[in-house]
Amino acid sequence: MIFFDTGQGRSKLSYDVAIYGGGPAGISLALALSGAGLRIGLLEAGSLSPPRMGPEHPYNGQILGRPYDLATMRLRYLGGTSNHWNGWCRPLDPFDFRVRPHIPLSGWPFAREDLDPYLEAAMELCEISSGGLGLAAFEHDFGYQGFLHHAHSALAAKNFLFSPPTRFGARYRPDLEDAEDIECMLDATLVRLRAANGSVDEALAMSANGDQVRVAAEFHVLAMGAVENARMLLHSGIGNSSGFIGRCFSDHLRRAIGVTLSNFENRYSRQDVQTGDQRFSVSPCLSFVDEALNEFGLPNLGIFMYTKRSDGKPLGKPLDVYGAGVKHQLDWLMHGDARLFRMVVHMENTPNPDSRIMLTNELDGYGVPRVALNWQVNVFDFETIRRLGAILGSLIGQAGGRVRVARQPIGEKHPPAAYQSHQMGTTRMSTDADRGVVNADLRCHDLANLYVAGCSVFPTFGFANPTLTLVALSLRLAEHLRRRAEAPHA
Repeated sequence: MIFFDTGQGRSKLSYDVAIYGGGPAGISLALALSGAGLRIGLLEAGSLSPPRMGPEHPYNGQILGRPYDLATMRLRYLGGTSNHWNGWCRPLDPFDFRVRPHIPLSGWPFAREDLDPYLEAAMELCEISSGGLGLAAFEHDFGYQGFLHHAHSALAAKNFLFSPPTRFGARYRPDLEDAEDIECMLDATLVRLRAANGSVDEALAMSANGDQVRVAAEFHVLAMGAVENARMLLHSGIGNSSGFIGRCFSDHLRRAIGVTLSNFENRYSRQDVQTGDQRFSVSPCLSFVDEALNEFGLPNLGIFMYTKRSDGKPLGKPLDVYGAGVKHQLDWLMHGDARLFRMVVHMENTPNPDSRIMLTNELDGYGVPRVALNWQVNVFDFETIRRLGAILGSLIGQAGGRVRVARQPIGEKHPPAAYQSHQMGTTRMSTDADRGVVNADLRCHDLANLYVAGCSVFPTFGFANPTLTLVALSLRLAEHLRRRAEAPHA
């Protein structure tokens, strides 16, 4: 691995595979390609430490829709957003890959089972402790005795596991340095892709001091995140015959549903478990089985239960929250067995083509147009949060508990909800070239040698943090590129 600035006198670079972006997707892809007899270029726009954030930063842009922190949610240095990742890991569920009649534009070009071998390998790259259970740990019941999901067949527990978290830049820098077939260039900002005759024939990169380098490659891979992937394709004017580049921008929503009172053990939050002689952390969340998600017409979601309010203060006593009338309805409350929990849902947004990344007339310091983000959330998604309170009220009521639902301001233009900095969907994957940007192999429908990696390719989004799935997709892409390099005309 060679770290250097583009000002070292090289005006042209040539690789078999050129990867733009040194975050989890790009680093995973480069390492997985190493050893295949290919010359690999990994071009990272940043350096080894975070740059100064100011009005001149290339990530600044306009916000046209829902409020969103466009700049600081992304990190422009080696390792990308893994540098502020909290380590939460769960793959998208098999349910997320299926066509769901109540969710327009749903359905991936392949099944989750096709991704499973790469997810196992991605768990190793993300350094996830699973007690030796592998993928099975995400659905394992770790002795959740008396938990609420045991009380009704529609309910389920879905586990999150934890990376340390792995900082991909720091953790895998030695591997990149030791790989003689990987050249990593820092301070190399991709500023344009040039295409001719259905292929990218050249890329142009620039350093912070204005030096330029031309990049030739058999295969080019964008791995710069959902905003920058779309920005570069729009600026380059390529790959957009479907009109979907930049569309269906999404981020996971998080919102309080209300408060539940029950005599069940509702510790759907982070805890330590033991498997054999291994002790590790797991965070189960309350969810629904697939059949119930379809029956209720819900997107995928997980509900966490907390004993404190969002400001860290105690919830209070059950009678303070519910009123004295409940005391006469619930015998277990009178005996002091009641437990009070605040319910917070993490859920997928449904794809919205009007939610999009666009270009402005303002240029950044590299001559690339800044972006405008118009994040729009379908009314269905906020209606789902309202309906979820009623559904849980019924199910928990059948189990002997009670739910006090929080007010959900459906009628507001931008109902309040937290987002989780999981930017997805702007170069969506599709079987039909008219409904997306890349195919099942992550190759642009319009270009023979241009690929896109990362969660910008997700057609639908599940509710899980995307890192584990995007790393698995990079490993799958590496296998595809190896095969193409061996048989370029196949």
